Amino acid sequence: MRAENAKNGEARAVLLEGELAQLIERRRDARQVKKPNKPGLLSGWIFHHDGKPVGDFRKAWAIACCKAGIGELLCPNCEIAVDAQHKCAKCSHSWTREALKYVGRVFHDFRRTAVRDMVRAGVPETVAMSISGHRTRSMFDRYNITDERDRRQALRAMQEYRQQQSVAEPRVNAMPPQRAGIK
Repeated sequence: MRAENAKNGEARAVLLEGELAQLIERRRDARQVKKPNKPGLLSGWIFHHDGKPVGDFRKAWAIACCKAGIGELLCPNCEIAVDAQHKCAKCSHSWTREALKYVGRVFHDFRRTAVRDMVRAGVPETVAMSISGHRTRSMFDRYNITDERDRRQALRAMQEYRQQQSVAEPRVNAMPPQRAGIK
């Protein structure tokens, strides 16, 4: 990633593996732009629209999330979901898409999911920080959110560890021996 495209102004390598690497490779092969009566152009962009860079994709993202049932478009007055024609059932006002408020998943949620999945998969946190681009521990911790599933897994892992330890080294007495003169 070039420095001018990075949020923190530092250039860095973005490693790709698996399905994402295959997707990017297919998109690289699809950089050919075909226009009537013109020779084929090769776009400098992996993701493009007729050879031009894709602009703000938030509108398309919001629409896709609403169709998938993981987002809603809300009336800016009533703060309730509008229907497919962007009409509010409460105030009966019909809105343009641009006037509506979107609530739901945002594209940036993928970063939090990636951080959590790397930690859950056992990736060392310093490596996960390097991949996610977090330079400080405090920022990484904002993305590495634990939930009940994580706490239950930790308790199961601790229980399993203790069971393995008791088989390897049976405990004779869990309490330290009492010394003379100490009650």
